[in-house]
Amino acid sequence: MIEACQRKHMLDLMLLTIGCGGRIGAVADLRGSNVYLDLGVIDLLGVGKIDSNKRRPIVPVSGPMGRILERLVQDNGQGFLIREAGRPISEGARNWTQMIQRIVRRAKIDDELKPGAPRANWYSIRRTFADFLDERVSDAAISSVLGHFEISSKNRRKLFEAGSPMTDIYKRRKLAPVLEVGRVLEEEWWPKIQPFTSVDLRPTADRLMRTDAAE
Repeated sequence: MIEACQRKHMLDLMLLTIGCGGRIGAVADLRGSNVYLDLGVIDLLGVGKIDSNKRRPIVPVSGPMGRILERLVQDNGQGFLIREAGRPISEGARNWTQMIQRIVRRAKIDDELKPGAPRANWYSIRRTFADFLDERVSDAAISSVLGHFEISSKNRRKLFEAGSPMTDIYKRRKLAPVLEVGRVLEEEWWPKIQPFTSVDLRPTADRLMRTDAAE
């Protein structure tokens, strides 16, 4: 599906979704104000948003996500990051199902499926993400990044508000389950996907190190 994303904003959306296993609406709503590259995480809750039915977790930044987010934040500041022709794709009515169906058809993913078999969609990414993490990280870590338990607004404020008395060491201790997932994604998830796409999925630091070595 990565190769089938012909437009830049769709490729960004696809890679960020693959990297965090988030619900498509939450990833599309992502704002620069919710990206914390210094801590290596994204707060998918969103500024001022309360979603009682579908909880939005804190997720790690891994693989190509760092450089994508750096570029998007540089271009869009604290506002909506995923944009088409300058407008946030989250504005107005967007049919996420139609979007993924066009990509799936272009990628010919479903061509060999048996009649009645489940078709690929946005949830397929989330389910594959969860299946991959199973037995690689703790159940608590999986739950933390999939939003299966509530992270209180109070704790989010302590982690992310400017001027928070929490030290970086304490913050990283609190974020340990999320960062645990990030390490596994970095070491195994993206390398397993890389052979199937020409898009460079390496993290920025790894790319720079290899370039320096080549010189």
